[in-house]
Amino acid sequence: METNFIEDMLAENLKALRPYVSKNNIEAYRILNCPFGIPVAVDIYKDNAVIHVFDVLDEDIRKTLEESLKKVVGAQWFFYKNRTKGDIQLPKSAPKEIIINEYGNKFLINLSDYKDTGIFLDHRETRKWIASKSLGKAVLNTFAYTGSFSVYAAKGGAKLTHSVDLSKTYCEWTKKNFELNKMDLKQNWVLKMDTREYFKYARKKHLAFDIIIIDPPTFSRNKGASFSVQKDHPELINEALSLLTPDGFILFSNNYTEFSLQENKLNPCEARQKFGTLPPDFEETQAHQCFIITSRRSGY
Repeated sequence: METNFIEDMLAENLKALRPYVSKNNIEAYRILNCPFGIPVAVDIYKDNAVIHVFDVLDEDIRKTLEESLKKVVGAQWFFYKNRTKGDIQLPKSAPKEIIINEYGNKFLINLSDYKDTGIFLDHRETRKWIASKSLGKAVLNTFAYTGSFSVYAAKGGAKLTHSVDLSKTYCEWTKKNFELNKMDLKQNWVLKMDTREYFKYARKKHLAFDIIIIDPPTFSRNKGASFSVQKDHPELINEALSLLTPDGFILFSNNYTEFSLQENKLNPCEARQKFGTLPPDFEETQAHQCFIITSRRSGY
């Protein structure tokens, strides 16, 4: 593999993305996505490169990739993520956390310790859209991960946000993200709960929300109970509909490439796929699907 081949791809992609990332104060973006059979995707976080590896990577190609990233985008540190189903040898990295900006919002990023870094870059434009709809709204963010949707909603003027996640680590991370953006936790609650348990709690407390975000994992397991987004999404959506204000909407998203919305199992509602949520650096991928669900016909 010739160095200039990878360098040319990186330079071409960077040239196309530079106006977008510069204009919008974006410090984390995807620069490479499995080009020409090379089993890697590369995300840039300032001067750090996160390299997702989907198959055994030739050592010469790996070294060439690092050298090209140094030259083209100024990457100084490299963090490898094993996306295969087996064990493969990859370089180790020292622990590192940084703070990035995205559309004027700040987020804590952990480059080294987890498979994911703390933010899903493919939802950048979805977050921005949620912010544009949040003024004066009550927003519920389920499966909240590190709370990036909630931060955008709060920055967009939401009157309150609830961020729900089962992980103590992610709940604490969400609080740090709110603190980075100088947001009061009195208006932005973070709740360590299973989403379905939270729905029961919210009904008991007679809570209602104008915007409900549901972005679940494809598969998960909790206390012996399994979850599958394809099998279990109707239950999630129906539970959320019971908490929705008359003019509100649910944003339902997932990254399961074979997902099919089972409208026949939903309570009475209007559901449509939302297009245009993939940012320029993910336009050629199937990173996620989004659906807007309302209790009646609306303009969302």
